[in-house]
Amino acid sequence: MTHGDETDLDSLVRWPTDADGWPHTALVGALLVATLPLVVPGVLLAGYAVRVLRAGPDDSLPDFSDLRALAATGARAATIVVAYHLPVALLAVVGLGASVTALVHGTPPAPLRPTGLAALGPSAALTSLIAVASAVALPVSGYLATVALTAYATTDEMTAAFDPDRIRNRAWSKATLRAWLLGSLITMAAGIVAFLSSAVAATTPGVGALLVGAVRFYGGTVALRAWSVRRPANEVTKESTTESKRSRGSVDTDPA
Repeated sequence: MTHGDETDLDSLVRWPTDADGWPHTALVGALLVATLPLVVPGVLLAGYAVRVLRAGPDDSLPDFSDLRALAATGARAATIVVAYHLPVALLAVVGLGASVTALVHGTPPAPLRPTGLAALGPSAALTSLIAVASAVALPVSGYLATVALTAYATTDEMTAAFDPDRIRNRAWSKATLRAWLLGSLITMAAGIVAFLSSAVAATTPGVGALLVGAVRFYGGTVALRAWSVRRPANEVTKESTTESKRSRGSVDTDPA
């Protein structure tokens, strides 16, 4: 499969099944997704996401081999994602604090009205503004985190994920934004299918969580692949990144 052939949606959806042993990989991924409230599965999935991002145009679905290397990569990837979502988390904490303060003082938070914020009390207006800011900031943080994670995946350098010039140049690209929107739509579609699947499997104990995990893992993998092949190519080549990793003695042997 060539790079051009796999950019159509049908090929993207079928990409995970082109690998030998993909059912085993999907099962492991489903189990990890089903146990996501635990920290270790989240770290391993973050590391696996980096492996998917590092897969070349002709590469097939990566597996979960070398868990130690996967965990090390996942810890770095999780740090990047958390760092980019931290401002939104802090904003949400401030909003929660404002809501609690408003309730304590007998001024419950109110939604924005056509008459504007002037019609609200000071605490309610502040809470509404913070709620709107959080709603806007969350997808922006997700977009920047994806760009930053890809920068790390292609260079194997944590500093690349926090390079302002690098991130700004890529984030302002229309092609990059379109690729991210496509991946987001695929993720949303997988979420809808997962919800419907959970409702269908609700009568069979233990099956629902695993089925939902499988759907979410498969959808997430396809979304990452769609983002990877649709976004503008990085200037860092696969060979140069591999050489950099060898010189640093990186524990993760996946190609960049």
